[in-house]
Amino acid sequence: LELLGRRDDGFHEIETVMSAVSIFDRLSFTTRTDSDIRLSINYSTRGQLPAETDLIPADDRNLIVKAIKLVRQTALTENALTENALTENALTENALPDSDQHEACSVGMDVVLSKNIPSAAGLGGASSDAAAALVAANEMWNLNWSKQKLEQLAAQLGSDIPFFITGGTAICRGRGEKIEPLNVPSGLSLVVVKPQVSLSTADVFKQVSSSTEIKSADEMLQGLHQGSSQLIGNKLFNRLEQFADVLTSHVSEVRKLFSSLNSLGHQMSGSGSSYFGLFSNPRTARQASRRLSSRLPCLRIFCTQTLSPTRLRPASLRS
Repeated sequence: LELLGRRDDGFHEIETVMSAVSIFDRLSFTTRTDSDIRLSINYSTRGQLPAETDLIPADDRNLIVKAIKLVRQTALTENALTENALTENALTENALPDSDQHEACSVGMDVVLSKNIPSAAGLGGASSDAAAALVAANEMWNLNWSKQKLEQLAAQLGSDIPFFITGGTAICRGRGEKIEPLNVPSGLSLVVVKPQVSLSTADVFKQVSSSTEIKSADEMLQGLHQGSSQLIGNKLFNRLEQFADVLTSHVSEVRKLFSSLNSLGHQMSGSGSSYFGLFSNPRTARQASRRLSSRLPCLRIFCTQTLSPTRLRPASLRS
């Protein structure tokens, strides 16, 4: 993850390699008899840090609720514009748009989020949930929108949300919303640790100062295309890590532990506070995970791997 400079809109221009991994939240969507969008959250009992449960609102501030309401607003606005255009052109009654879309979007939803991905951890948990909500609303309301349109809506909600519409591995630029999918091997073995602290992305970026040397992602991309874990590990880099260190010592403490393991490389994930190491195979990753668990029994530790691109679609939709 490299920062290329500050933009006129106040955001930073970034270049970052993102990869989906096998750590999941689970969402279920059920239609209601009214138009309300209601969200409830169940938290994992697997080492969930108590403070994390305070970070996720279940009201209109939640990205899941925002995503569903954005789909509804966009569909109704487009329907209204179409009706106005047809009326102004005095088309026949048979040519008027069907009202099914308007009626479908008026149906509310109950959403249950089973939370497993750590919050405020630089792992994109909220963003991936928002992407899932966009896809689910599209299907439950039978809008039949394209992946490209969902990505456009995703970019309105957050910089990294478009990535999660498809997943896989990609290099992302701009604010993170300009996505170039990479056709690279999946299955890289990783161990992810969530320290006993959460970091706000905004707070980390407030610490950012300019860099005299910009690191290129070229060699990292070469390693990804070759499927060379060794080259990828050698080129792991996160510009934000040094600024996260200003806010907390927890990241550097985990970094020291990874330095004593047989990893191919390690770094902070996103804006933190999660930290991950890359390993040559699943066996060495499991061994490292066990060693970390014995040293850090109170922290959340995941043994995981990178995933191929997928069409993000709920396994089942109930109405």
